Order: sequence, then C-alpha cells, then structure tokens
Amino acid sequence: MYRTMKQLLILMAPMIIVCAAERCPPIFGAYECPTNYKCINSTCVSADTKQLASEDCNLVSCPPNSRCYKGRCYEAKGLPCDRNVITTKLSAKSISSDCGQNGKCLNGRCVEDSTHSHYDLMISLNIKECVGVSCKEDELCRDGKCEGMSNKFCLTDFDCGPNLDCVSNKCVYFRKGLQCNCDPEETCKNGQCIPNPKCAQISCEEGMRCSDGVCVSAIGDDCAEQPCPRGTVCVRGKCALDQCRSNQCPVDHACRRGQCRHLQGMLCESECPSPYECINGLCTRNECALKVCQIGETCENGFCFRIEGRFCTSAVRDCAAEFECQSNQCRDKLTL
Repeated sequence: MYRTMKQLLILMAPMIIVCAAERCPPIFGAYECPTNYKCINSTCVSADTKQLASEDCNLVSCPPNSRCYKGRCYEAKGLPCDRNVITTKLSAKSISSDCGQNGKCLNGRCVEDSTHSHYDLMISLNIKECVGVSCKEDELCRDGKCEGMSNKFCLTDFDCGPNLDCVSNKCVYFRKGLQCNCDPEETCKNGQCIPNPKCAQISCEEGMRCSDGVCVSAIGDDCAEQPCPRGTVCVRGKCALDQCRSNQCPVDHACRRGQCRHLQGMLCESECPSPYECINGLCTRNECALKVCQIGETCENGFCFRIEGRFCTSAVRDCAAEFECQSNQCRDKLTL
C-alpha cells in the first residue's frame, strides 16, 4: 500500500506543481499572473525579460475566464459585477463588468455560462455519430443508434424530439397539422383538396373556418384531419389560438410554438428577453438588470446593499464594480 501511494504521489507531483504555479503566491494566492508571466517571490515576472508585470490591464493578457484588475488575473466566477447608479436627480450611470469569455453577470455576481460550449459539443457529437442514420418518427438518434422516445421521461418538449410533446413528464406522440394548398372553393381533408362549393365566396375571420357556407370557430378542431385556419396553430393534435400573432403574452412570458410560456426556465441557445439571461441553456431572471441604486451601493439578488465602508482586502473580490479598497475599506470611485 505504501509503495502504491508513493508511486501515485510521484505521478501527481508534476500536476501539483503546474496547478500551484498558476496562482501567485502559489496555492494560496488570490490571483494568477498574466499570460507569459510566472510567480517568483510572490510577484509576477516575465518569463523572458524578467521584468515585473505591468499594472495596466491594456498591456497584459489574462486567461479567457478571468478578469484583469491592476495587471493581475482573477477568476471571474463569483466576482461582483455591473451596477446601475443614480448620480444626480436626473441621471444615472450604468457600469458593466468583465465576467470572462464564458461568463455573464447575474444578480450582481459573475456566473459561468456553458450554454454554447455544451450545446455545440452535444450537437457536434450527435451529428458525427448520426450521419446516415434514419430513424422512425417517434425515435431520436443518439450515439449513432435510434432510440424510441414514446413514454420516456422528459422535462421539456426538447427532450422528446420534433414529433413528440412532453406531457406530464412523458413523451407523447402527436401528429403535425396537415398542409394543403387548395383553391377557395376547396377544403383540405386528410391532406387532399376536395370540393367545397358552399364556401367558395366565404371569407372568415382569424380563428374561424367555413363549414357548409357558415363561419364557425376552429378552436379545438382536430388538426390531424385538416390544417388549422389563420390565427390558430396545431398544438398536440388540436387547433388552438395562436397567441404569437397578436403578441398577447403577459409580462415575463414569450411565445413559443403559438403559446405563451413563462420565460423563467425556458430553453434558450443564445439570448433571452431582458431582464432574463440565457444561462446554461435556460432563461434565468436577472433581478439586478433593472435595479438602480444610490452611490456607494450595489445590487445583489434584486436588493441594494451599502458597500461604502465595508471591510475589504481586495476591491475586485470584496467590494463592487468601480470601487477601491483603501485602508481595508471599500470606497466608491464615483465619490473620490
């Protein structure tokens, strides 16, 4: 056992040295040295010229997911970020912070967003493995194999694929509405145009259809047999009012597939409507996006907190955007 542990430690030694060298001072350091600089005697020194790293962030380069502060690199995740501050009775100032390449500011703190990296990885892997694979309507290709999705557990429609809906956490197969391109005196049935002379001169309002020369409501009609008329969409086999056409969705909702859905937790690939942020593929409300605080304050989780005078050892970690740490107290640069 002792010999095995010793061999393991020998193998891990280079990894420990590499990891420790990333921070300055090693292991317990608060920051990392800029690119092409190494930590010597608790200072960042150029690997080539042996000169000290500049405190000007315009002259140094930091890793993608870090923030430069006075020439040193800090892991962006968890750092205070962004402020909306009232400067006078008639004006306010918006301050933006760097949360790194894959980071976003959420509720006053930088969070890591893996939306693009995870989505792109899954798409690329799926495309690579599923090239040339043909599956049935109720199946999805995963890792090169067709997998039946009917009655499988799901959280959203996205989990079920294009031909199934997520109903009560189960994937349920549905038939898409049929499409026809019929003349005015014809009607679509079972995907075919058939004569309907009584409706030749009848023009119905949105959400209505002509039946034997009379306009009737199309809401609730089976769209597996005929397409839904203007102003309606086929939802789980039935015609439903298309809430997207007239922008009828309430606040904090958005239209998806003809229905109003709450933005919180909605699937996303890039951006969500303000004040929501697309974080890890889901729309998440940023409670601080529209919050304006007084000078000396910052927003955290939707509430303004007094930062001026707070104890600090590092402004970038302990204070807020546009603050300095002077004599172990946070000082708002807007008042300096």
